[in-house]
Amino acid sequence: MSLSARRLTKHYGAAPGYEAVCEASLDLRAGEFVSIVGRSGSGKSTLLAMLGALTRPTDGLVLLDGVDIWSMPEAELARFRGRHIGFVFQFPSLLGNLTALDNVAVPALLGRTMAARAAYARAFDLLGRVGLADRAGSYPGTLSGGEQRRVVIARALVNAPRLVLADEPTSDLDEETEADIFALLEELQQAEAFALVLVTHNLELAQRAQRTYEMRQGILTASDLAGVASADAQRKHGFRPTPASHSRETPPPPVPIRLGAGLWSAARPLVLGGAVGLAGLFLVNLVVARVQEEQIRTRDSRLAQLSNLALARLQSEVGSILDLGEGAYEFAIALRNVEPTTPIYVGTPDLHAYVQVDAGWQEVPLQPVSEAASGIAVVAADMLLYRYRFEARAENFTQLLPHYMHMRFSATMLVSQSRQPKDDIFERKDNYYVYLKPFDVTDEMVLKRMKFSGKPPLWIPMPPH
Repeated sequence: MSLSARRLTKHYGAAPGYEAVCEASLDLRAGEFVSIVGRSGSGKSTLLAMLGALTRPTDGLVLLDGVDIWSMPEAELARFRGRHIGFVFQFPSLLGNLTALDNVAVPALLGRTMAARAAYARAFDLLGRVGLADRAGSYPGTLSGGEQRRVVIARALVNAPRLVLADEPTSDLDEETEADIFALLEELQQAEAFALVLVTHNLELAQRAQRTYEMRQGILTASDLAGVASADAQRKHGFRPTPASHSRETPPPPVPIRLGAGLWSAARPLVLGGAVGLAGLFLVNLVVARVQEEQIRTRDSRLAQLSNLALARLQSEVGSILDLGEGAYEFAIALRNVEPTTPIYVGTPDLHAYVQVDAGWQEVPLQPVSEAASGIAVVAADMLLYRYRFEARAENFTQLLPHYMHMRFSATMLVSQSRQPKDDIFERKDNYYVYLKPFDVTDEMVLKRMKFSGKPPLWIPMPPH
């Protein structure tokens, strides 16, 4: 990979306006580490945004392997940015309602660079490499500043980018944590072989790069940092430059200052900072929306699979009804798996029995009588039966069929594809309708009103209605 920036310029506002970056040129080879230093407002972040396809330059080219990235259509540019460039911003910008693992996997899920399972496997591996495997399920609010920055670095690498852009990645950390994070970034850069452009105020860190640059009022120049580092060291240790000589001459009178002349220079950092903040909020909102869309699609797909499992592959019907005498009966639900090679797990059905009396339904006593009617059971190759005992001695029952009680059995059961389900549970509801011969009605009484080829059946199944 080779990155070449040619005379990049970013101009804000109408003439005369403000030139944040002026004709900056930079070449970067595969696996190379380059640092950029400069004061706040010198144009470092703007340059990084143009290199990373976040901010379109007013003029100039950004060539990746000879292709001008800013000539790409917006959709292609977004795909390029998501797959080939990793960003480590000045602040963590983690999504607070997602775990560390989810935050790292987000770029792969949104960019669809790999399947969801592979994305989470890659995310977990990266969290392990940055020392946070045991914090994968933690939310950003429970992580320290250094831990959040490690998550951000892992997130930047999830798509195995060829280029990583780091904008003041350790500015808000203490010196010890800053050193640890930077050592980690260097180690990952060597292991993953990505090119790295680092913007930093820390001159000691900047000097560890293979090449260094300095930004001054939007102009990028190569630098060995020797003079800058010396001046920085003097400021750090309290030294001040000593005048070469003292003059007794009367100083010239001050030049009058025009009212408001320094307003733009004072306000410029605030305006630019506000613009960057708004852009950051927009990006965060966009990512949250995309993540939520992905979560909705994933949830809908999972629900569709569960629905097919519970309603199509699992068949349920009345297995049998036995007469126990004196108005007591045994009712059995039969469950079958039409694809027995893949087991289905079901919870205990919650069953209720009703007899129709006039236009309503009167519930009758019912209780489970088999071991299968408790806990979680698997429906595989064999039929699974749930048996219940109920009593039906209703008076004045509605006779839709002469001498037969019209009965409804309502069952609710939880269905899953795993033995210890978490969120992969489907609630299935079934109603079974039968005509049941009462215990105190003889076969002769039934045969006087209805014709059967033999003995009147104890129960007659009816389709759901």
